[in-house]
Amino acid sequence: MPSRNHDSFFDGQPQSPGLRLAANGEPPPAPDPLADLQSQPAGDPLLQALAWLTRHHGRPRSPESLRAGVPVEGALAPDGAIRVMREAGYNAGLLRKSIDDINGLLLPAVLLLNGGDACVLVRRLDDPATVTAGACRYEVVFPGPEAAAVPATTAELDPEYSGFMLAVSPLEAGSSAHGQRAESPLLKLADKGLSSHWLWGTLKRFTPYYRASMLAALLSNVLMLVSGLVTSVIYDKVIPHQAMVTLWTLAVGAGVALLFDLFARQLRAHLIDLAGRKADLIIGAKLYRQTLGVRMEHKPASAGSYAHYLAQVEMVREFFTSASLSALSDLPFLVIFIGMTFVIGGPLGWVLVLAVPVIMGLSWAIQGALRRAMRTNMQETADLHGTLVESLEGLEDLKTSGAEGRFLRRYEHTTAIVADSALTARALSSWSMNLSSTLQQAVNLIILIWGVYLIHDGTISSGALIGSVMFASRAIAPLGSLVSLATRYQGARAAMLSLNQMMNAPVERESGRNYVPLSQVTGKVGLHDVGFAYPAAATAHGQTAGEASAPKVLRNVTMRLEAGERIAILGRIGSGKSTILRLLGGLYQPTEGMVEVDGIDLRQVDPAEFRARVGFVSQEPRLFLGTLRDNVLMGRAHLDAARLVEVAKLTGLDRVVASHPMGWDLPVGEMGQLLSGGQRQLVALARALVTKPQVLLMDEPTSSMDAQSEMAFLRQLRDAAGTATLVVVTHRPAVLELVQRIVVVDAGRIVMDGPRDQVLAALSGVRPAAAPGAQGGEGVHMHPSAQPVQRSASV
Repeated sequence: MPSRNHDSFFDGQPQSPGLRLAANGEPPPAPDPLADLQSQPAGDPLLQALAWLTRHHGRPRSPESLRAGVPVEGALAPDGAIRVMREAGYNAGLLRKSIDDINGLLLPAVLLLNGGDACVLVRRLDDPATVTAGACRYEVVFPGPEAAAVPATTAELDPEYSGFMLAVSPLEAGSSAHGQRAESPLLKLADKGLSSHWLWGTLKRFTPYYRASMLAALLSNVLMLVSGLVTSVIYDKVIPHQAMVTLWTLAVGAGVALLFDLFARQLRAHLIDLAGRKADLIIGAKLYRQTLGVRMEHKPASAGSYAHYLAQVEMVREFFTSASLSALSDLPFLVIFIGMTFVIGGPLGWVLVLAVPVIMGLSWAIQGALRRAMRTNMQETADLHGTLVESLEGLEDLKTSGAEGRFLRRYEHTTAIVADSALTARALSSWSMNLSSTLQQAVNLIILIWGVYLIHDGTISSGALIGSVMFASRAIAPLGSLVSLATRYQGARAAMLSLNQMMNAPVERESGRNYVPLSQVTGKVGLHDVGFAYPAAATAHGQTAGEASAPKVLRNVTMRLEAGERIAILGRIGSGKSTILRLLGGLYQPTEGMVEVDGIDLRQVDPAEFRARVGFVSQEPRLFLGTLRDNVLMGRAHLDAARLVEVAKLTGLDRVVASHPMGWDLPVGEMGQLLSGGQRQLVALARALVTKPQVLLMDEPTSSMDAQSEMAFLRQLRDAAGTATLVVVTHRPAVLELVQRIVVVDAGRIVMDGPRDQVLAALSGVRPAAAPGAQGGEGVHMHPSAQPVQRSASV
């Protein structure tokens, strides 16, 4: 069998199989032969095989791009592979077949091999019917950096073959996800000609459930007619004639009807709850995917407020399914019950005809005031959550600055507004519901009084009067639910409007976009006439996001970096240094001009694929709940232990690991609060370096280090960076020893750019010998409109 090499796998977190076979497959015998497939070697051959298939089908996707946005940690397991391919716009299914039984129409397909390996079975070179058993030849591709098709026979493949294959094919033209990202298995219920709205598109997928629940409601309401009719017959026929046999016959029939009614009601509740559970999973996944995928410049201004709105999604879903469906499914039977009142009670039905518009008008009349109260309550409650989260995140600064009173006053003021708006909403709702209840009782009373006169005149019987009262109560009950529903509607509407804003925000990875593949990043990046403004800043100045007059952070910035070049960006606080770094890292998109990587506009490159080749260290690195290992690897569990140890020695993180008995399993706490500021910075540096990036972007990488740690780190980083392009924002003079070039930024413009020593000399006021035509010293370029830059502002 052809040979192939793989690195070792370090500390992977295997996925549970959860394998689903295609319709023509059979359940695997016990013990599950797929269990061995869950331990993947490094390099993730299954993911590499899937990437090869995308190239074969003319829609190339890199392994990093395939993994992006999919809840898969560590190496890819077979069940995760199905989801990955469906996300990428392919049909995928797991089949159990012998190699010679695989239909040629399924090729190319992925063979799952023993030990977690995988290969691509490209095509059959012989006809199995014309060759001896085991001699049929196939064209096979083993994933890897130099993947090439090689011939292999069935006899060579069988010892390694697990018996399972992954069949993959592009979605057909005209299908919902042709050329687009299809919904995942969790989200597979999406866009089959339905609305693409995050809520309606999901709920429409469950139309069969809701249709069945409506049929159950129909059955329940029809059976409820039995109760009124039986009561009327008993009063009119059984009691006057003492017909006991008839009484028990009616009782048995009514009892059976009640049992069926109980079954119908329970079935309706079960169907609604089942659809609601599935909808919750899908909607929750959609909202969180959108949250993670939104462009950085459009992220929510307040994490606490947004988290509050996100928590309201259950209320929104429940209102538009359980609550509203239960009420609205009974509403059409209002006509039936009014009709039955006319049938047995004659003119008594007119009482209901007049009462219905009165009660419905009452519900409509309070909507304006209720909407204002609920909107205020929702907004202020979100602000309250935002204040709480902000206080907890900055509790140390809040205490040291003595600002407890200020925040307490702000919290109490917002709480008072929330309480007042909630009181107003409850008062309106309570008043309307109580009045509706009173009107319902008044309707029954009017029917009874009028009915007595009709009995006296001989128009109706006493049984007809009792039946009319029962039908009237049944008819009016859904109207009372409408009044309660109106209150919940306003709360759900306010939450949905806020969620719509987030779901409509621009995302980094556009659906249906075919990106330019990056086979390799050399490290040549640059900015060309770039301008940038934060949408939030524009809104704060009374303008809409994206207006040309929005305050700009950067103006006409042009900067080119050759592969392997090392530069430092200097400038005053707020001059735009960090923004340039984020633009180079693809975190922001310029409002003007473009960012280039190897001559390609960065907007044409898949963000996930580009970031897999870029290491980024922010000025305020964030750690996440978990261990040191989790925060360094961040889901890249296929990296081997040697690389983890290497990067720990490079950054000095090995001292943190060695100083604690738990070592790499040391918990860091939420936001890394169990570590010091310097230790958090070491973890962030290790995270950026662990993948050996071709471009390394650092924002004040040594700001939390002491002088000794800084010098040790810089010595190691000088060699570790290798041929990577290095861009560092710093105010520390020692860091400048790493670079050959310095760019000075002031007020959003590049005011100086040149060799390190000459720029430093120009900033210090020492003018080196200038070549003809040079400004500010040989090789130093100054912007024509640049103002004098003070040395203290740069270094």
